[in-house]
Amino acid sequence: MQNSIRLSLSILSLWYPCTTFAISIVYNYRIAQVTKQPIVENVVSKPVTFVALLFDQYQKKYDNETRQNFAGGFGSLIYEFDPCYLRADFAFSHIQQTVHHVTNFTDTETDDILFTFGSNIIKDGNKTVALSGLFGVPTHAIFRLQHVDFGYNQVGLGTQLDATYRFKDTGHAVLGGLRYVYFVPRTAYDSLCMKHTFSIGQLSDLLFAYKKNWNSHGLEFGYTTRFEFGASVFPNFDDIVEKTNYRRCNFYGIYKYKFLINDMPNRLLFNISYGFDTRPKTFGNQHVVTLWAAWNINF
Repeated sequence: MQNSIRLSLSILSLWYPCTTFAISIVYNYRIAQVTKQPIVENVVSKPVTFVALLFDQYQKKYDNETRQNFAGGFGSLIYEFDPCYLRADFAFSHIQQTVHHVTNFTDTETDDILFTFGSNIIKDGNKTVALSGLFGVPTHAIFRLQHVDFGYNQVGLGTQLDATYRFKDTGHAVLGGLRYVYFVPRTAYDSLCMKHTFSIGQLSDLLFAYKKNWNSHGLEFGYTTRFEFGASVFPNFDDIVEKTNYRRCNFYGIYKYKFLINDMPNRLLFNISYGFDTRPKTFGNQHVVTLWAAWNINF
């Protein structure tokens, strides 16, 4: 009986601070939506776009003791064959976590590989609406019961809807999007080598933004919100899983500059964003600051 109680407490102590520590860049709707925007409109002869992106994300928990930093790279390959497109995303990150200003975990991990297939269901002058399907593939085992993790590392199945409205001859546009992803449960292990059937559940994203282009320059300002819900673990313990449901708000700004190299369209993007978790405040993020820079080339 004492061993059982001690084991349960050990699992809870491992689980409690770690359940919402995982992040994923390939599932970042803001990065995906922005980097897939065409560099030059209606360039049928150059259907391939390559995206190379460097990022750094800093997170501070509500406990005022736990801080995390993720720094790494992201790559995307987009192939367009009007009215459809195919996209593949991959990322890696160095992770550092400190508690009471002492580093207690550091590692370098890969993110999931995310495939997206979409089609324009409306493309009429100044209006574009695209419907897409998503398929995420895990790249390594889940250790989320032990420590902070990069990548959700579960099979993800989802759909998203993107819409853009351009104000004619003004350079102004508004855009929005909605995404839903379901994650298939898989095996996870805690540091006591106990096996669990685990899933972060489901997530949904909303995006609203305004952008302005003039000559070779562009600005974009937007807001995203993410809901994660329905997490599960078996064998279950206490009510900790229910506390992993969270909502994150994020505000961002992006500067864009496009140019030609040997008749190939290029674009540089620089982003800064600030976010926070409105729930849960027991171990959610009080501050999330993200910086990234990207280079896109169309060929």
